[in-house]
Amino acid sequence: MGNGRKVRLQSIVAQARFLNGHPVRAVWSAIYDAKHHRWSPTRLYLASETDLTAPEIVTLYGNRWQIESLFHNLKRWWGINNLWQQRRAVLERWMQIRCIAWSMVQLLAETVTEDFPMTAIAPWRIATPVTAGLMAQWLHLHFLRVPFWRGYDPKSGKFQCPNPDFWADTDDPPRKNAA
Repeated sequence: MGNGRKVRLQSIVAQARFLNGHPVRAVWSAIYDAKHHRWSPTRLYLASETDLTAPEIVTLYGNRWQIESLFHNLKRWWGINNLWQQRRAVLERWMQIRCIAWSMVQLLAETVTEDFPMTAIAPWRIATPVTAGLMAQWLHLHFLRVPFWRGYDPKSGKFQCPNPDFWADTDDPPRKNAA
Protein backbone atom coordinates (compact mmCIF):
# COMPACT_ATOMS: atom_id res chain seq x y z
CA MET A 1 0.00 0.00 0.00
CA GLY A 2 1.08 3.64 -0.37
CA ASN A 3 4.69 4.08 -1.40
CA GLY A 4 5.65 0.40 -1.37
CA ARG A 5 5.86 -0.15 2.38
CA LYS A 6 4.80 -3.37 4.06
CA VAL A 7 1.44 -3.25 5.79
CA ARG A 8 -0.02 -5.88 8.09
CA LEU A 9 -3.83 -6.01 8.13
CA GLN A 10 -6.35 -8.03 10.11
CA SER A 11 -10.07 -7.64 9.69
CA ILE A 12 -13.32 -8.99 11.11
CA VAL A 13 -17.00 -8.12 10.95
CA ALA A 14 -18.45 -7.75 14.44
CA GLN A 15 -21.42 -6.25 16.20
CA ALA A 16 -20.50 -3.11 18.08
CA ARG A 17 -22.07 -2.87 21.52
CA PHE A 18 -21.65 0.92 21.62
CA LEU A 19 -23.67 1.13 18.37
CA ASN A 20 -26.58 -0.96 19.70
CA GLY A 21 -25.31 -4.13 18.01
CA HIS A 22 -24.86 -2.57 14.55
CA PRO A 23 -22.40 -4.58 12.43
CA VAL A 24 -19.03 -2.95 11.72
CA ARG A 25 -15.84 -4.02 10.01
CA ALA A 26 -12.89 -3.72 12.39
CA VAL A 27 -9.48 -3.42 10.74
CA TRP A 28 -6.19 -3.56 12.62
CA SER A 29 -3.18 -2.28 10.71
CA ALA A 30 0.52 -1.83 11.29
CA ILE A 31 3.18 -0.44 8.93
CA TYR A 32 6.70 -1.84 8.78
CA ASP A 33 9.44 0.75 9.29
CA ALA A 34 12.37 -0.54 7.23
CA LYS A 35 14.71 2.13 8.59
CA HIS A 36 14.30 0.97 12.21
CA HIS A 37 13.38 -2.67 11.35
CA ARG A 38 10.18 -2.72 13.38
CA TRP A 39 6.40 -2.54 13.05
CA SER A 40 4.50 0.60 14.00
CA PRO A 41 1.94 0.43 16.81
CA THR A 42 -1.24 -1.32 15.70
CA ARG A 43 -4.11 1.01 14.81
CA LEU A 44 -7.80 0.12 14.83
CA TYR A 45 -10.18 1.45 12.18
CA LEU A 46 -13.93 0.90 12.31
CA ALA A 47 -16.23 1.13 9.30
CA SER A 48 -19.98 0.77 9.31
CA GLU A 49 -19.89 -0.33 5.66
CA THR A 50 -19.07 -3.99 6.17
CA ASP A 51 -18.85 -4.77 2.44
CA LEU A 52 -15.58 -2.79 2.14
CA THR A 53 -12.33 -4.73 2.29
CA ALA A 54 -9.59 -4.03 4.81
CA PRO A 55 -7.27 -2.35 2.22
CA GLU A 56 -10.16 -0.15 1.03
CA ILE A 57 -10.91 0.98 4.59
CA VAL A 58 -7.27 1.82 5.33
CA THR A 59 -7.02 3.71 2.03
CA LEU A 60 -10.18 5.71 2.83
CA TYR A 61 -8.83 6.64 6.26
CA GLY A 62 -5.52 7.62 4.65
CA ASN A 63 -7.33 9.93 2.24
CA ARG A 64 -9.29 11.41 5.14
CA TRP A 65 -6.11 12.69 6.80
CA GLN A 66 -5.49 15.05 3.90
CA ILE A 67 -8.32 17.30 5.12
CA GLU A 68 -7.33 17.25 8.79
CA SER A 69 -5.00 20.25 8.34
CA LEU A 70 -7.97 22.20 6.95
CA PHE A 71 -10.08 21.31 9.99
CA HIS A 72 -7.20 22.26 12.29
CA ASN A 73 -6.85 25.67 10.65
CA LEU A 74 -10.60 26.28 10.67
CA LYS A 75 -10.82 25.51 14.38
CA ARG A 76 -7.56 27.01 15.58
CA TRP A 77 -7.01 30.06 13.40
CA TRP A 78 -10.42 30.92 11.92
CA GLY A 79 -12.41 30.62 15.15
CA ILE A 80 -14.91 28.01 13.95
CA ASN A 81 -14.95 26.33 17.36
CA ASN A 82 -16.46 29.54 18.82
CA LEU A 83 -19.38 29.74 16.40
CA TRP A 84 -21.90 27.47 18.05
CA GLN A 85 -25.39 28.67 18.96
CA GLN A 86 -25.58 31.33 16.26
CA ARG A 87 -28.13 31.96 13.54
CA ARG A 88 -27.25 30.74 10.08
CA ALA A 89 -27.01 34.26 8.63
CA VAL A 90 -24.61 35.27 11.41
CA LEU A 91 -22.43 32.23 10.76
CA GLU A 92 -22.36 32.91 7.02
CA ARG A 93 -21.37 36.55 7.56
CA TRP A 94 -18.68 35.55 10.02
CA MET A 95 -17.24 33.02 7.60
CA GLN A 96 -17.26 35.54 4.75
CA ILE A 97 -15.46 38.10 6.91
CA ARG A 98 -12.90 35.52 8.04
CA CYS A 99 -12.31 34.28 4.48
CA ILE A 100 -11.79 37.80 3.18
CA ALA A 101 -9.50 38.68 6.07
CA TRP A 102 -7.43 35.53 5.59
CA SER A 103 -7.13 36.14 1.84
CA MET A 104 -6.13 39.77 2.36
CA VAL A 105 -3.43 38.82 4.85
CA GLN A 106 -2.06 36.23 2.43
CA LEU A 107 -2.00 38.76 -0.41
CA LEU A 108 -0.48 41.48 1.74
CA ALA A 109 2.30 39.15 2.88
CA GLU A 110 3.19 38.55 -0.78
CA THR A 111 3.30 42.22 -1.77
CA VAL A 112 4.72 44.33 1.07
CA THR A 113 8.16 42.82 1.62
CA GLU A 114 10.10 46.12 1.21
CA ASP A 115 7.72 48.31 3.22
CA PHE A 116 7.01 45.91 6.08
CA PRO A 117 8.23 47.20 9.49
CA MET A 118 10.10 44.01 10.38
CA THR A 119 12.22 45.72 13.04
CA ALA A 120 9.08 46.75 14.94
CA ILE A 121 7.27 43.41 14.68
CA ALA A 122 9.97 40.71 14.70
CA PRO A 123 13.53 42.12 14.72
CA TRP A 124 14.96 38.62 15.13
CA ARG A 125 13.61 37.70 11.67
CA ILE A 126 15.03 40.56 9.60
CA ALA A 127 16.68 38.25 7.03
CA THR A 128 13.54 36.11 6.54
CA PRO A 129 10.58 36.70 4.22
CA VAL A 130 7.36 38.27 5.42
CA THR A 131 4.83 35.57 6.25
CA ALA A 132 1.08 35.76 6.68
CA GLY A 133 1.56 35.26 10.43
CA LEU A 134 3.81 38.32 10.69
CA MET A 135 1.36 40.31 8.60
CA ALA A 136 -1.50 39.24 10.87
CA GLN A 137 0.51 40.24 13.93
CA TRP A 138 1.18 43.68 12.46
CA LEU A 139 -2.50 44.17 11.54
CA HIS A 140 -3.51 43.05 15.01
CA LEU A 141 -1.29 45.72 16.58
CA HIS A 142 -2.83 48.46 14.45
CA PHE A 143 -6.49 47.45 14.56
CA LEU A 144 -6.83 45.89 18.01
CA ARG A 145 -8.67 48.83 19.53
CA VAL A 146 -10.56 50.08 16.46
CA PRO A 147 -14.23 50.35 17.50
CA PHE A 148 -15.75 48.62 14.48
CA TRP A 149 -18.99 48.16 16.41
CA ARG A 150 -19.66 51.87 15.90
CA GLY A 151 -20.05 51.30 12.18
CA TYR A 152 -23.02 48.96 12.61
CA ASP A 153 -26.52 50.39 12.45
CA PRO A 154 -28.90 47.89 14.09
CA LYS A 155 -31.98 49.58 12.61
CA SER A 156 -30.93 49.11 9.01
CA GLY A 157 -28.72 46.11 9.65
CA LYS A 158 -25.95 47.72 7.59
CA PHE A 159 -22.32 48.34 8.34
CA GLN A 160 -20.17 51.32 7.37
CA CYS A 161 -16.55 51.58 8.41
CA PRO A 162 -16.37 53.92 11.41
CA ASN A 163 -14.92 57.37 10.95
CA PRO A 164 -11.20 57.43 11.92
CA ASP A 165 -11.95 60.34 14.30
CA PHE A 166 -13.70 57.80 16.55
CA TRP A 167 -10.62 55.56 16.74
CA ALA A 168 -9.04 57.59 19.51
CA ASP A 169 -12.04 56.96 21.75
CA THR A 170 -12.03 53.20 22.28
CA ASP A 171 -14.87 52.64 24.71
CA ASP A 172 -16.36 49.19 24.83
CA PRO A 173 -19.57 48.66 22.87
CA PRO A 174 -22.80 49.48 24.72
CA ARG A 175 -24.28 46.48 26.48
CA LYS A 176 -27.95 45.55 26.22
CA ASN A 177 -28.60 45.17 29.94
CA ALA A 178 -26.34 47.96 31.19
CA ALA A 179 -27.71 49.68 34.27
